[in-house]
Amino acid sequence: MKKLITITLLLLVVIACKKVNESTNKEFLTANIDGVNYSFSDKVNVNSTSELTHIINGYNKKLKTRITLGLNLDKQETGTFELNGNMVLVYHSHIIFKEKRINYLWHAKTSIIGSSATITITKNSDTYIEGTFLFKGVGATKVDRSVKNVTEGKFRVLKK
Repeated sequence: MKKLITITLLLLVVIACKKVNESTNKEFLTANIDGVNYSFSDKVNVNSTSELTHIINGYNKKLKTRITLGLNLDKQETGTFELNGNMVLVYHSHIIFKEKRINYLWHAKTSIIGSSATITITKNSDTYIEGTFLFKGVGATKVDRSVKNVTEGKFRVLKK
């Protein structure tokens, strides 16, 4: 009887550990925008350009919105990064995906007065990048110069 109980407990521990590992492998990007929580996890990805080594995108297809986080990192660099010329954070609203037209942008970049941003990279391995962010994005169109406060941002994106 003791062996049966021990085996049952071991199986339960293995199953619980497997569920924890599975949940930590899930990709996500979430943030509060002006105090309202949004998920941008319909599609998340990380890529690079000649200017930025890590561009993290999260999409919310239903609301036609996207958040883009871009910065330069060494291969597995971690740490907290303040807004500078090598970092771009953007909230895109009212995107028309098929035509790829974006109606509204809220940028956090050094050339826009009033914007601010911080990204903290907590894990940066060969397989994924994870961290937190917040930024104050200023409207980048002549029609809308309003401010969006993006807080409590979190992400975990697999590198493909």
